[in-house]
Amino acid sequence: MTSLLQTPGATDLPTRADDPRLQNWYHTIELGNGLVSRGAYDHRTIVDRYGIPASLRGKTALDIGTFDGFWAFELERRGADRVVAIDVATIGDFDWLPSIKAGLGAAADRTSNFPMAHAMRQSKVERMICSVYDLSPEKVGTFDVVFCGDVLLHLQNPLGALIRIHAVTKEIAIIQTSVESEIEKKHADRPWLSFGIRKLEKVLGAECTYWYFSTHALKEMMEYVGFSETKAQKPFGIPPQGVASTSVVGYVRP
Repeated sequence: MTSLLQTPGATDLPTRADDPRLQNWYHTIELGNGLVSRGAYDHRTIVDRYGIPASLRGKTALDIGTFDGFWAFELERRGADRVVAIDVATIGDFDWLPSIKAGLGAAADRTSNFPMAHAMRQSKVERMICSVYDLSPEKVGTFDVVFCGDVLLHLQNPLGALIRIHAVTKEIAIIQTSVESEIEKKHADRPWLSFGIRKLEKVLGAECTYWYFSTHALKEMMEYVGFSETKAQKPFGIPPQGVASTSVVGYVRP
């Protein structure tokens, strides 16, 4: 497990809201001194919809697929004694279809804005290079609270990922993902998944988005991998687009 964090020096950090380095982030993050990144998604108004305990004091926490780091910093803000944030090193390491990965070109080398956000927030979160598929107690240890948001839909093997997540969870895991609204409304009692977003892609697989879950499907998958109890949160949308989402808390009982 290798650290990806190369923290910029204080003189290299943005100090003005119009700094172009604050544009085109994935996450909208409050960075201190009134500065906010301009992200594609803004989770700030929905942080309490996921099922994360209000206080994490005395707990260790893991953020899976952290990218720019919004959720890792939220776990830290809630008082966790230690927060580890994992992700792959570059965009090219996402779970692409081989044909798409071969055509990424220079985009494959793109990294996240985590180091800048970490420095500006003066955070103590530990950032590690690790795929969800490689999670194990031997590699990363185990954590009281594990968070995984907007990852499963981008994975070719979400069930395998959940097996790995369960292996490093000591108490609870919070798993959030996108839902297929029609299935959720008409067949809420079915463990169904919808595959692909063919209508939204000019090239199949170009968005690295494979699965939309029903809440029932996510609950059952989590129970299959060993979570002794699961509790679904109320459905919600992610601003600004309102992407339909579900979040399930899984419990590990002695």
